[in-house]
Amino acid sequence: MANTPNSQKKALVSAVLAGALTLGFAGMMAKSCGAPVQEQAEAANPALELVDSLASRLVLGLQTDATIQYQTAAGAGVVVSQSMPRRAYRGFGVTYIATPDGTYLCRNVTPSPSPKAKKSPQPVPQCDEGPGADTMSPSQARDISDAFGGEFMAPEAAMGRLATIARGEEVRTGTSKRGDAQCVSVTARGIRTETACVNPAGLLAYFEGTTDAGKYTQLTLQYTTPSVSDEAFLPPTAKPAVKATASARPAAKAIPSPTRAPKPSATEK
Repeated sequence: MANTPNSQKKALVSAVLAGALTLGFAGMMAKSCGAPVQEQAEAANPALELVDSLASRLVLGLQTDATIQYQTAAGAGVVVSQSMPRRAYRGFGVTYIATPDGTYLCRNVTPSPSPKAKKSPQPVPQCDEGPGADTMSPSQARDISDAFGGEFMAPEAAMGRLATIARGEEVRTGTSKRGDAQCVSVTARGIRTETACVNPAGLLAYFEGTTDAGKYTQLTLQYTTPSVSDEAFLPPTAKPAVKATASARPAAKAIPSPTRAPKPSATEK
């Protein structure tokens, strides 16, 4: 792939404005490695332009190495590891990994107890392996959300949700601040207001809306570190039966102390 970082960014952001993907931003990464998006002439859409401005920030963050933890509306934690094109999502008993070498959906499963066992068996990870992927497709975004019971969605899919609403009827928008993060809220006829916030580092700091699994949720950034370990992209193994190939990359540096996300301020408009 010969695209430069600047051309990738332009392609990703153009995908929002062109509306080339019915599921919004969730499929933009696929467009970044393909032919340039050709925008069709259409009436100006201030709501979509507002989402586009926020998406531009998120694109920059998606291209950085980072380890991020989110909290869902139910209080569950999900750790996101990203080092393009590799991504991993880990929660309690669930791991979803996507790399060019393979995709893995792993769940902790408790084996049946042995009749003579004195202790209850401990859960062990069992993984389903799929083909590798350089980019995130809309179906993969749905798989990620489903893996976490519909409570979580990938950051780019969250932005895609807003882009989709912005193309609705009787659209209304608003802007606000959440700590140092810039927020955009969008609503349309028959759709409740949904909000996404992106911080100066280009990371999704907050999302309130509907996941790809069709479930309402809130995602709140808990902490982030500007690095990631190569081990984050290997599936958990209970026995040496899991096929996984680490990408040929230099050894990761030690992860520094995490940076805590700022608490919400009362400055929202």
